[in-house]
Amino acid sequence: MCAKAFKDEDLFGERIHPNRSAFPGDMYLFFLRQLRKDYFDGRTIVMVSHPKDRPSSVTGVAVWTRKGPGGDRMAASQSWSAWFTGRFLIPAYNWLGSLIWQNRAADSAMVDILDRAMPFTEHYWKTPECLENWYLALLGTGPEYQGHGYGKELLKWGIERATEEGICVSLVSANGKDGFYKRYGIDQEVGWASEGGKENPIHDIAGGMILFSKKFEK
Repeated sequence: MCAKAFKDEDLFGERIHPNRSAFPGDMYLFFLRQLRKDYFDGRTIVMVSHPKDRPSSVTGVAVWTRKGPGGDRMAASQSWSAWFTGRFLIPAYNWLGSLIWQNRAADSAMVDILDRAMPFTEHYWKTPECLENWYLALLGTGPEYQGHGYGKELLKWGIERATEEGICVSLVSANGKDGFYKRYGIDQEVGWASEGGKENPIHDIAGGMILFSKKFEK
C-alpha cells in the first residue's frame, strides 16, 4: 500500500526508487524495513486504517512519533524485550533480508537520504515552544482509497493525542499536500526540508514544507 501511495512522489518515488518501473515489486521493501524499525521504537506508534466491514484490508498507514521529553518517557516504559528487538534483532534482520531480497527499484546511494538531510532542519524541533510535539513521520493512503476519509482519520489520531497533552503537531508535507494539513490546524509554515543549499541532499526535491500547529488546548 505504501509503495502504491508514494510510487510517483518526488522523494520516495523518483529520487529513492528511480528503477521502480523496471522492478515494480521491489519498492515495498523500503517501507517494510522502515516500518519494522518504527514498530519497535518506544516513541513511535504505527497505525493503519481499514473499512469498517473489512478490518483485514489496510487502506492507509500513519507513523506518529512523540518528540521531546514525553517521547523519552514513552521509550523508558518500553519492555526490555521490545527494546532489545528494536535495537538489535530488527536491524540484523533487515540487513540480512537486504542481502537475500534486494530492493532493485532503489538507488542504493539514496536509501539513507532522509537521514543525511535531517541535520539541515532538525533545529526546528529543538526550540522550547516546539520541543514537545507529536510528529507525523509518514501518512499514506492507497490510491484506490483516497478521498474516503481514511487519511483524515489517521491524522486526527495525532491531533487528539496532542490535544490531550496540550502540545503541538508537526510534519513535513509532500508536494501539494500542505493544504490538507492546514485545514486541520497544522498551519504554521516554519521552513522547508530542502533548505541549506546544495549540501542538503534533498535541496532540489519539490515540496517539503515544514508545518507546525499551535499548541492544541486540552
